[in-house]
Amino acid sequence: MSRTWIMKKHAALAIAVLLLLSSVLMAGCAGKPGVSTPEGSSAAGTVVSETETEITVVDQAGREVAVARDPQSIALCYRVVIRFLINLDMGDRITGIGKSEPFLEEIQPSLKECTDVGKGVADIEALAELEPDLFIHKASDVETLEAVQKIGIPAIGISVETPEEMVTALDLLGKVCGAEEKAQKLIDHYQSSVARSRRLSDSISDEDRKTAIVMGSSIGKVADGSMLQGKMLETAGAVNCAADLKATELWPTAGAEQIFKWDPDFIFISGSESSVYTADDIYKDPAWSELKAVKNRHVVVIPSERDSWEFPGVISVLGIDYMMSVMYPELMSEKDLEDNVSAFYELAYGRSFSREELGY
Repeated sequence: MSRTWIMKKHAALAIAVLLLLSSVLMAGCAGKPGVSTPEGSSAAGTVVSETETEITVVDQAGREVAVARDPQSIALCYRVVIRFLINLDMGDRITGIGKSEPFLEEIQPSLKECTDVGKGVADIEALAELEPDLFIHKASDVETLEAVQKIGIPAIGISVETPEEMVTALDLLGKVCGAEEKAQKLIDHYQSSVARSRRLSDSISDEDRKTAIVMGSSIGKVADGSMLQGKMLETAGAVNCAADLKATELWPTAGAEQIFKWDPDFIFISGSESSVYTADDIYKDPAWSELKAVKNRHVVVIPSERDSWEFPGVISVLGIDYMMSVMYPELMSEKDLEDNVSAFYELAYGRSFSREELGY
């Protein structure tokens, strides 16, 4: 065992202890990092400086980070990042992850061999041993980003909860990873798909516009107007009953009683693997039997079975298309949906999949 590795291990452990001791102070000073750029600093994605060997950018936590050009080894414990990197044709650069998914491992088999660097919470010691060229994490967790930076690993923070943030994240990662051309293609596809959906939904009259909600992993939790899923619903042409729900938690709890008052035309259910109920559970519950969505069999899980179409990223355009095809089949036919699905997978994964393969 080398003396250098032992020193890194001790340093990592010391930093972890210091983070625990300083967490209260950090929480008080940090506010809501990653959501907005600190006053007086450059916008996220700004290239501050660059040389032949290094590029310094402003990440989505408002931090200036210097990264070696063309990073060959990338680590993460924020699962969202995996799809972004695969879509950027950088999947083979991932050497450290937390949790992956069978579908992504099918697309990128090397994920099965990656080092475990923490599931959601970074394992600083494992990162120190792996020594990746770059660590990518959620911008809201500045504490972890700074801890990784302190052991000599450049750490970039991204935020992807709104369409604008997703575009910024793609642009930022394209610059940092040397994949600007592919990043721009993904941005163009995302923006043109959203613009198409908005043009179609603009043709819907007020009296024909459907009311709907998106429910999360448990019954009664809904996507409000600030969430990605809520914005997807509105882009698909629906009136989001929960748009103005006031809450501070992610997936705020509206409760069954409020949902009964809304009586939406459609109830979309998150296809998240953490969901603890199904559409059948709602159909079979007598308490829900009088809702329009239940009577008309309009309780629908957002596909696909293998690759979630509501996940943050370019893939969310498929969730929008699917919602529109369910609510307004005259605007988005089954053939239109299939064509859009094929176009996305050809661009983002380099191959197409059948309905049966994806499960939608």
